[in-house]
Amino acid sequence: MDVFSALASGFGEILQLSNLIYLVLGVVVGVVMGAIPGLTATMAITLIIPLTYYLTPTQSLIMLLAAYNAGNFGGSISAILISTPGTPAAAATVADGYGLAQKGQGGKAIKTALFSSCFGCLFSSIVLVLVAQPIAKYALKFGPAEYTVLMVFSLTIIASAAKKSMIKGLIGGALGLLFGCVGTDSMYTIPRLSFGVLKLYSGIDLVVMLIGALAVSQLLIQVEKVATGWKEAQLPPATCKDDKRFSLSDLKTCFKTWLRSSAIGCAIGALPGLGPALACYIGYDAAKRGSKHPEKFGTGYVEGVAAAEAANNAVVGANMIPLLSLGVPGDTGAAVLIGAFLVQGLTPGPLIFTESPQTVYNVYAGLILCNIVLLLVVLATYKLFVKLCSLETTIIFPVVAIFCIIGVYALNSTLADVWIMLFFAVIGYILMKFDFPTTTMLVGFILSPIFEKNFRRALTLSDGDFSTFFSSPLCWAFWIITALSLFFILRGKKKDANLSDGL
Repeated sequence: MDVFSALASGFGEILQLSNLIYLVLGVVVGVVMGAIPGLTATMAITLIIPLTYYLTPTQSLIMLLAAYNAGNFGGSISAILISTPGTPAAAATVADGYGLAQKGQGGKAIKTALFSSCFGCLFSSIVLVLVAQPIAKYALKFGPAEYTVLMVFSLTIIASAAKKSMIKGLIGGALGLLFGCVGTDSMYTIPRLSFGVLKLYSGIDLVVMLIGALAVSQLLIQVEKVATGWKEAQLPPATCKDDKRFSLSDLKTCFKTWLRSSAIGCAIGALPGLGPALACYIGYDAAKRGSKHPEKFGTGYVEGVAAAEAANNAVVGANMIPLLSLGVPGDTGAAVLIGAFLVQGLTPGPLIFTESPQTVYNVYAGLILCNIVLLLVVLATYKLFVKLCSLETTIIFPVVAIFCIIGVYALNSTLADVWIMLFFAVIGYILMKFDFPTTTMLVGFILSPIFEKNFRRALTLSDGDFSTFFSSPLCWAFWIITALSLFFILRGKKKDANLSDGL
């Protein structure tokens, strides 16, 4: 049986009512869990796994994958409507998504995120079907040195996101790198920067930091406005039909961005340990650099939403490449999925293609079809979300605050996470008041543990020889890309400065 006939058989299997019900259920649970701040896509599939013990492998895996994909998208709903990323994967969506919503274009922003997410997942699903094994084998060539140089390249996002002041951007990035060092040293098991607080021995949770620095800090800014007498609706109503729809002109604007971000998401997803939170920032940054209107990014621009959402959802399908071909998870969500495979008596890896080939193609078909279900579910319900978030600020702010506290507490059932969230809320508030780009701190925090781990591992394996970072063609390729990236960023900053001086 060839690839296409096996895939066609998979579609026939999934479209049976008994299987389709579980696909729809997975999408609904994923959207709801992703939209609630703190309840991530990983948590959605973790909660569903106990319900899958008595299901068939196909029913179990398609429900979990649907929840995983829908959960990644769901985070964009709260990011757009209340400036609170429901999941780390939606962190880069906040600036332009919430910016659009503040212009009365919340419906357009959600539809942009929805179509972008579905495009990204479909793109990576096709890549998964066609080239899973070759890409996974190529990804194995990435050792600690290659990962380290890749992280150096990723750090150039900080320079790109620094806005007008490079110094402020670098300070924010350095803060993020510092906070990423909190916790027990992975090599010597010595606590660092924990100040005797037991909770900090395990480090700072990314979700806790994101909700504090992006969501609660924004609440503090808005409460400050309310204290001065501002009590308008949280989001203004749409003024015309175009504010509610994703138009043909928007499609033309976003299509090239979709292709670029989806390719980036596939590359990030195929490399174990990186995940959608990094992909959304790299996709967003690449779109900003390649755009004819980079000055519009961060002000409420559909291309910004499209770039972040296509990249983070492309990771979903790409994560399955190393998982199915090598038995290696691409991120924490994929790691949980390995448990679901094992529960069903399936062992991810090269043998799964010979032991259970039809189940694999059922998974492929389910991953593709879940995007259609996601489209239908969200298009039928998004107006309700928009109306809820159009209430007066005095009503919506306390509700958002409660969701943030409950979501953060639910992560590990400890009040320590709530206090950490409040700490980062104050940090985020101070950064925003003094015009520091909070994005740079978040990027630094995301990259810090991956960079440190691979940097130290590479030096350990090479007995402290720094030439290991120039020892392979992949390393050289990333050094060249990094140098070019910095050159174009600095040239762009210089042009912006000259224009400002001219005005």
